[in-house]
Amino acid sequence: MATGTVTAIPGDHDESALILVCDHCGRTHNRVDQVVHDWRLLWTQASTAGWRGQNHPTGPHHCFRCAD
Repeated sequence: MATGTVTAIPGDHDESALILVCDHCGRTHNRVDQVVHDWRLLWTQASTAGWRGQNHPTGPHHCFRCAD
């Protein structure tokens, strides 16, 4: 089954904040305690949490569960 790619999308409450979406399961990554406006910081946080994928907002990206 082919899957598309999802970009880092704007946040619900703060549209300048970024949320990362897994291209396989739809799980999201963002920090409630720290609003992230910079792609590099978001990707650093996500990759530290086990996310895998391309180091650019257009993906593909996979969460810690789908990365294996």
